Amino acid sequence: MKKIFTVLVAGLMISAQVMAVSNKDVCGRFDGELQIDWDSYGSRSVYLLPGATENTLTFVLPDFMFGMGKLGNIVLPNITMDANGKLNLEATTLYLDSINLRASIKMLNNYEDEGDIYNSVVSATAAQVTLEIAAPTLPEPIIVVFDGNAVRNNNYVLPNGGFEGAWTNDEPQGWHSFGTAAGIMADFVKGNTFQFVESNQVRPGSNGSQSALVSSNMVFGVKANGNCTNGQINAGSMSADDASGNYNFSDPTNEGFNTPFNGRPDSIVFWAKYQPADKDPYNEVNKARMNTVITTNARYQDPEVEDYSAVKIASATINYAATADMGWQRIAVPFSYTGIASEPAYILATFTTNQVPGGGSSYKSDATVLDSVYLDDVELVYNKTLNSFKIDDAALRFVDHIANVESNYCDSCADYIAVSEGVSAQNFIAFDATNKCIYIYVIADDYAQSGEFEFYRVNFADSGEEGVEEILSNNVSCQKVIIGGQLFIRRGDVWFDATGVRVK
Repeated sequence: MKKIFTVLVAGLMISAQVMAVSNKDVCGRFDGELQIDWDSYGSRSVYLLPGATENTLTFVLPDFMFGMGKLGNIVLPNITMDANGKLNLEATTLYLDSINLRASIKMLNNYEDEGDIYNSVVSATAAQVTLEIAAPTLPEPIIVVFDGNAVRNNNYVLPNGGFEGAWTNDEPQGWHSFGTAAGIMADFVKGNTFQFVESNQVRPGSNGSQSALVSSNMVFGVKANGNCTNGQINAGSMSADDASGNYNFSDPTNEGFNTPFNGRPDSIVFWAKYQPADKDPYNEVNKARMNTVITTNARYQDPEVEDYSAVKIASATINYAATADMGWQRIAVPFSYTGIASEPAYILATFTTNQVPGGGSSYKSDATVLDSVYLDDVELVYNKTLNSFKIDDAALRFVDHIANVESNYCDSCADYIAVSEGVSAQNFIAFDATNKCIYIYVIADDYAQSGEFEFYRVNFADSGEEGVEEILSNNVSCQKVIIGGQLFIRRGDVWFDATGVRVK
């Protein structure tokens, strides 16, 4: 495994020398192997976030564990990077709250073990980070090495939510309708490509130039709802309401008609202009439908005809009416999660002109009078905001993401509790003794694809740390203690090292 690390780092350095990398290039999620003192701790994810100060990075290793103990998140702000992607962080201290211990952490650029060289270097595609962690309770420092590849894919969004670009075979990239239907009735409906066409009517404020128009139709005297999906339509029955024959489906084996998906979004947002054939927005039968389902790595169909409880991770459904003027409306629908522990693997979205198969307003003999829905800018939303932040039991008030505290800075003097809003939201707290502040980062599943995050800062009045001389001269209850040749200062149950840093 060490040889693999060496080859990887060599490749990183060669690629880095070809083109200088910037902080923006390397930010994101990296998945790879974590080793502690050369023992594998399995596959892990780390994050590189924009730094708290200009031209720096923040390194995050969530849920760090050593032995049987969970030590908490390792969050290192203000890391510098040179043009070749080599990281640099001077020796710093990090308070590991899970065990009430402050550890000294170094980011190593050139660590040698048995002839192998380990670095801290990143590129746009891969990363190796080597840390030395020392603490008074450890007989000697431990070496932590992470090697991983960047995770930058589009598996957190629906494809082509604006229906932009060229339409191939009467369909835009990522979306399908009757023109590519499967099933025993497919040959009878494939000519109905006019039920799903591109339009230049875009929603207000759109940056795009196209939308999609979905319309109903009569097929052999049977009303057929307009229907589009990122999966595939199965046309298998003459009866519009026969869910065993007529449905949309996603199948892992059906390449080109499924959407691999890894996210846990909070809601789906889309713009619609629904215009029923009778032009009556108050007619109760006039309601279009959207249904989106996140599934495991398994087949799924909409409407359901069997128990999919082991497959369905989350769903968002709405039956919506037209506006009074039958114009554009922005519709947001929250996802409801079932609670099953499986990881998301696919997502299936369906838009149809009516909530009832074969439903809709009265169809007229004039073939130009149809139920229709214009669709634009379909988007998945991942909430990533700080819901609350408390120092002990006192909640802080943030103004423009900044809160000011009257007390002195001390990362180990209180309980710091951050609560984020979002199904997949994670928050990471970074302590910065140099600038006497705390940073809170909030990210969600889509960070690997979008690079979006929320950033908060808590400013303190002063450091509040006491030096050794001050402790000894001002507090007669303090004692000098020598452990393993190291000097410690004990004051009751509180211990400081020789620099005045509180260690427990």
